[in-house]
Amino acid sequence: MIPPSAHFIWFGPRLPWAHALSIRSAALRGGFERVVLHCSDDLSSTPEWAELEALPGFVARRIDASALIRAIGAGGPELAAIYAKLDAPAARANVLRAVILMAEGGVYLDLDTITVRSLDPLRRECGAFCGEERLIWSASVRRTKGLSVHALSLARAGVRELNRRLPRGWRYFRSIEALYPAAANNAVVGAEPGHPFVRRLLDNMIAVPEDRQLVRFALGTVLLQDTIEDQREPDLRVLPPRYFYPLGPEISHHWFRERRSLPALDEVLSPDTLVVHWYASVRTKKIVPRIDPDYVRAHADRQLFSALALPLLPSKDS
Repeated sequence: MIPPSAHFIWFGPRLPWAHALSIRSAALRGGFERVVLHCSDDLSSTPEWAELEALPGFVARRIDASALIRAIGAGGPELAAIYAKLDAPAARANVLRAVILMAEGGVYLDLDTITVRSLDPLRRECGAFCGEERLIWSASVRRTKGLSVHALSLARAGVRELNRRLPRGWRYFRSIEALYPAAANNAVVGAEPGHPFVRRLLDNMIAVPEDRQLVRFALGTVLLQDTIEDQREPDLRVLPPRYFYPLGPEISHHWFRERRSLPALDEVLSPDTLVVHWYASVRTKKIVPRIDPDYVRAHADRQLFSALALPLLPSKDS
């Protein structure tokens, strides 16, 4: 069984409120006994820190990459050498995510997620899991040299962009999303400690050629997709998009659009949705720093993200 532990990773001296909300949602809804924030800096000056420390099972742990990598045994020196080359926080997190799951097990979640309901049933029924998202340029498509495949991908990109912009585009896109490839994303990954799937992921990471180790996504989603495509352990579940990615890349912009008539969350989410990945990206870069409890309260009747976040706000009296 996958341990009832959630793991988050953060690099930086300050944790924005929107990301602290991710931790809060996991602690209150995820069914976890322990919620660990692996952080590069002392975050105690973060305004929300007292609220985080009051959460059930919350633990802050300073990142000691060398110690984490040593704990997994085989492949440690090679992984340490790869980690030493990486500067980008996302790239470093790709390594640490797999290392932590290998050593301790549990559920890794990106800090641009909101946990909707308990992951207990999922943890108990499989040895490892991840989820798929609907996208255009999966690892297998990127490797394809056929012009027809790339022409089709460009057409899909155009249609998706149109649906990103249309006020009701998320609904229109849902009617055609089955035409888009589904491929694994690593924003939500769970595993038992020492699970063979995570060991293969680490072995494949070591095998990535040096000239590709610094390429964006090479140690992240591309590696995950290739590892799953190569082989699947019997107790590895790869869940369809509705579980973690109900609005996929680009379409996720609709979480932040303001509108006069807001659809009910039950229309956007599925009864199977456990976690919402809202995709912190260039498109949300200007919005995330503005998000706080007052922002959520002010936008809850006209923005899907705020409607999703509102029930998680601490009371004003607490």
